Amino acid sequence: MTNFLETIKWLGTICVIIAASCRAFEFHTADLLISIAGAGLWGYAAVAMKDKALFAVNAFVVGILIIGVIV
Repeated sequence: MTNFLETIKWLGTICVIIAASCRAFEFHTADLLISIAGAGLWGYAAVAMKDKALFAVNAFVVGILIIGVIV
């Protein structure tokens, strides 16, 4: 499980870095979608690690970003 969880965390981190790059170059739709993926992966990792604070922040981020996609 640890190896799988490390992979999930790194994929989430890579998504967040790519999303920040998209934001810097004004690719807003890509930024939102990739940020959702990154925060979702980190949310999954938080549940697996039983880290309530990390889960809360990523769940909130995913929710806000989904609203951003809809609006």
